[in-house]
Amino acid sequence: MDRRNAHVNRTGLILLGLVLAAAGGLGLARGFGAFGSARASGPVLTAQARRFADGHGWFWPAVAAVAVVLVLLGLAWMLAQLRSSRLRGLSLEPDIRAGATRVEAKAITDALETEIGDYPGVRRARALLVRSPKGAGLRLSILYGQEADPAELRRRIQDEALPRLCTALERESIPAVVRLRLTPREQPATVV
Repeated sequence: MDRRNAHVNRTGLILLGLVLAAAGGLGLARGFGAFGSARASGPVLTAQARRFADGHGWFWPAVAAVAVVLVLLGLAWMLAQLRSSRLRGLSLEPDIRAGATRVEAKAITDALETEIGDYPGVRRARALLVRSPKGAGLRLSILYGQEADPAELRRRIQDEALPRLCTALERESIPAVVRLRLTPREQPATVV
């Protein structure tokens, strides 16, 4: 999921949560008598609302239709959460009529993780092949220690690892996002 979709999801969930919390709070307040004891023990729908629903045959089917639409929207949102921008593989042939050569994403990312993981000071390297506006993209997350030089690490990724990957995949370039994270300083063991 990209950042824009994640931001939309968070905003939507916050708004939905606020609306539901407000509705629940009002219901609790009413039930505890905050709006008077008559309203606390009375029916949820007023007599006027019940008469309106009884007098108009379309009211309850309309309520049911709105509920169905809300359920379908919720299901669509849930299915959208399951979709990922992660690629399972990469086709190396631009024209499918010429043949089909497909490389599994795991093979690509494992090779890149192994290469970068062998750089001095790198504790862990994770790679993910994703869809990008330009086709395939790459997300790298590198965890490095105090002894590593982040500028040198970035240079090696940019000048060695990524060009080697592009050559192997027969591509001019591949968009990449590299996240470098420093590990916390390790505490020396104390002898008691």
